[in-house]
Amino acid sequence: MDMPNKRLWLVFLFCLPSALLGANPGTPNSWIPARWPGGPLELYQRAKAKTPPADTAVREAIATWYDPATLHLLEGSPVNCLLLTWSAGADAELERQQQQLVKTYTTEAHRRGVAIVGLVYPGADPSKFVAAAAVARLDGLALDGEFPGGFIEQVTRALASANSPMVAIPIVTAAASVRTAKGPVPAVEGVSPSARNLSDMGIRSAPSSEPWIQSNVWLVRSFRLAPAWRPVWIGYQPDGGAASDYARCVADAAVAGGRWIVALDDGLRAKLLRQDTAAVATWHSIGACLKFAEDHAEWRSFVPFGNLGIVLDTAAKDPEMADEYLKLVARRQVPYRLIVRSELSAASLAGFRAVLATELAPPSEAERKVLKAFAEKGGLVVAGPSWGDPPKDEPFAEVPVGKGRATVYKDPDPESLARDMRDLLSNKEAGFVAFNVPSVITYASSGGAGKRLLVQLLNYANSPATAITIRVSGNFTTARLFTPDAGPLNLAMKAADGQIDVTIPKLSLWGGVLLE
Repeated sequence: MDMPNKRLWLVFLFCLPSALLGANPGTPNSWIPARWPGGPLELYQRAKAKTPPADTAVREAIATWYDPATLHLLEGSPVNCLLLTWSAGADAELERQQQQLVKTYTTEAHRRGVAIVGLVYPGADPSKFVAAAAVARLDGLALDGEFPGGFIEQVTRALASANSPMVAIPIVTAAASVRTAKGPVPAVEGVSPSARNLSDMGIRSAPSSEPWIQSNVWLVRSFRLAPAWRPVWIGYQPDGGAASDYARCVADAAVAGGRWIVALDDGLRAKLLRQDTAAVATWHSIGACLKFAEDHAEWRSFVPFGNLGIVLDTAAKDPEMADEYLKLVARRQVPYRLIVRSELSAASLAGFRAVLATELAPPSEAERKVLKAFAEKGGLVVAGPSWGDPPKDEPFAEVPVGKGRATVYKDPDPESLARDMRDLLSNKEAGFVAFNVPSVITYASSGGAGKRLLVQLLNYANSPATAITIRVSGNFTTARLFTPDAGPLNLAMKAADGQIDVTIPKLSLWGGVLLE
């Protein structure tokens, strides 16, 4: 090869990584987000919120976080979308400094195929931060906090005026406000997943009482109002900083097909800058859990399984009460599917054994007719007092309706009703039940026209769950357990009372049992 051609070849080799790294950062559907706050504006925002970091090393880590060297943390990690501090309504010079810093960081991130979303805090001015974001070529804006009415509309208009392809992602506290929204990614504040003993919470309990579990699985699945999957982002800062806590955060969102906005503790980030061995190991464990979720992305196409239908009124006057039913029924391990109230019909009830219809208060004549016909054919309708003839002295009364029945509650309470559903619906009628799972939340979904059943289990305790049994209805011949820390394991199966029992010897954190 002559010298000129050799030089051209060397130039090509050196430019090839940049070309590959400059790949399109993808669409919101493919973004795996991480909260990545930093720079002088972040320190300003912390001080404004009266939560300034006290530790010098932490302050330094936040101030220098947008050194492009921190992008090396993403090497080998599935994270491909970073939420960077962008605007907080500070003085013009501080905002300019911050946005210039982010612009430089964004250029390098884009070379690596990483999407950048600017974090916008209350006090920011859409007419200013949108235009600057367009110049910096951000991929989106995340609105984090309580904003005045009409703020999102202002951002939308500013984006249109700038002719920008950026997406706007409000991170809301009320799921109902975005559950039916047309935005690219619904993002909602969740809870830090954990299990606590009732006695630790100041609640009197018996020795055998199950722990109180905080979970976002129900929250993610509440957005599954249609067969097709769409991404849902769940945001929160975990209470602890152990590797298992972070892994549980990833799994808690991923079980039902969502994505946690990875949020590292400030102390952990400071240690990562020092290349602390334990901190690096924690970061790698987060990546391993994220990779497990992406390696099994097919599971997101599975549709929720359950013979109980819960009618959800997306225009309810009290959406928090509706959410309580979803949360507590899930905590009681009763598999269910959602039925949007506006779509309630004989066709939408096909295949169900029971319907929880307390959201219909009162039901319309057309709704009452549909539910009555369902019960007459052998179904169970669980309703509130507006159904008619509620009991005077008992919590609920059962009323025969054709071949089925209606259970009418005097004053339906989400906690009591969720507990009662375990008795109102037999194990066979439920189609799936789990035993010995006091610290575990389960989520069942089906694929391949019912030929495959997936039961995911997430352990919220810090010690492994053992000797778990799941009982399912259906004709399955194999059961395999998939976990982030081991290859597929064939599980023992046993016929029991017309159903199949599957035994899981040990569950450290997260596992998916695939029955085929």
